[in-house]
Amino acid sequence: MRRLTSLSLLLILSVGLLHATGSIDTLSYAFGHQHTLATLAGNNSLMQTGSDFEDYIRGLEENLRDINHMGDSSYMLSYALGGLEATFIYSGASRAKEEDRPPFPCIIAGLRKVGNNEISLPADTIAAMNTINSLTTENRHQSELDKENACRFFTAYGIMKAFQPGLQQYINEIKPGTKCIANRQAFANGMADVLESATEIPKTAHDVGKIIALSAKLAEIDDSTFDYNSFIAGAKAALGLSDEIIPREAVEQIIDIKYAKYDDTANDVDLEKAYSLLGKLEIEPFTEYSVDWSVTAGPVAGIGTPATDSFFMIMNQLGINENPVNGTLMIHTPDENGSLFDAISSAIRNSPLPDGYKWFCGKTDNNETTVGIMDSSYPFTATVQEAMVDFNPTDGQVSVPWTFEPADAIRWAEMTGNNVGNHIAMEINGKFIFAPMVCQRISGGGCSFSGVTAEEINRLFKNAVKIVKETPVDYPHDTIEVIEIN
Repeated sequence: MRRLTSLSLLLILSVGLLHATGSIDTLSYAFGHQHTLATLAGNNSLMQTGSDFEDYIRGLEENLRDINHMGDSSYMLSYALGGLEATFIYSGASRAKEEDRPPFPCIIAGLRKVGNNEISLPADTIAAMNTINSLTTENRHQSELDKENACRFFTAYGIMKAFQPGLQQYINEIKPGTKCIANRQAFANGMADVLESATEIPKTAHDVGKIIALSAKLAEIDDSTFDYNSFIAGAKAALGLSDEIIPREAVEQIIDIKYAKYDDTANDVDLEKAYSLLGKLEIEPFTEYSVDWSVTAGPVAGIGTPATDSFFMIMNQLGINENPVNGTLMIHTPDENGSLFDAISSAIRNSPLPDGYKWFCGKTDNNETTVGIMDSSYPFTATVQEAMVDFNPTDGQVSVPWTFEPADAIRWAEMTGNNVGNHIAMEINGKFIFAPMVCQRISGGGCSFSGVTAEEINRLFKNAVKIVKETPVDYPHDTIEVIEIN
């Protein structure tokens, strides 16, 4: 990726453009540009023609229409927290069977009543609680309701969810000393927007624009004023619908500088490399696929375990003298043409290990080979049925996330909780994928990997089938918590 050789040149360029146009906010422009480029990655069948591009822009414009709210920190923080709450709700429901999921349109209807200020307090919240109480008793669960009454129940649930207690306290905790005031309408709209986006499959470029608009409203652009017109200008330039106001290399540098305070490696983000990888994929990113994966994971063995001598004997034979990672039997070594990977793979096939230990070896997308030994005495094993390819344009990471089923999620939490600070090696269908350090207990069943090649991703998704989810129309068997408002 080409870089500007001087930060001062970038700042002069940005200030000059700002003065020349009189209205361009460089960071908002950069976000619009990069978010839009991300939508073009891979095999996006909805973004192919000039007409598609124009529909996409209309989707952005129509769904970023509440411009005044963008400068209201109380509104935007409450909106973002509502979106986060909706993500938790949908993530939990999506792990249930289709027939056991709640009628999301009914929940959204209740949320919209609050978001559109169609609620009279306290009469409507009292009525909502009465509806919930009358439809669920000690002798009747909401799963036993017919569809009409189930919708009444979940509409009332949506209303009460918007008025759940503790929102102001949470805002104060995440932003100590803040002057932001909890906004229930914003919170409800954030929940409703995210639930709509999650449950409705995009069918047009306009729908894609709507989703990107939502991500823009949820994104935190700290210490900056989000400018709607600048975001749209960046999106149009990325699609070739208007001239570039800021050159692409400057846009990339603006994003890098923005995130440098969070990540010292931000200036090494290589979006061109990420876009190249996405372009080689045989599946569409941001789309869930049905897969048939057998996942195995175990701690990377440490130096001093019974497999230590075997590990260093092979490393010495191959002339690999790099230091092990954090005292483990694992090494990352440069491997430009892949010849070292082939040599290591051949050597470890012929080098037996003590019982309870297993070799692993794999290539990354940055021309490195990882080799090590897994402690397989008590491995974590699970199956994965749904996965996707994701992309974050702010750090250039192409990742493959999924969520384990509830029973496996509990065991995954135990595995990660017992190995905080250690590396865990993971295999999918018997092939090593990655070995990250565990930073914390993962209690939600989530897992994700990045840094692998496009060829490896295509291999994993070979014969995978795109999941087309219909809008759920039934309700769950799980009890939904309802908090009474005093």
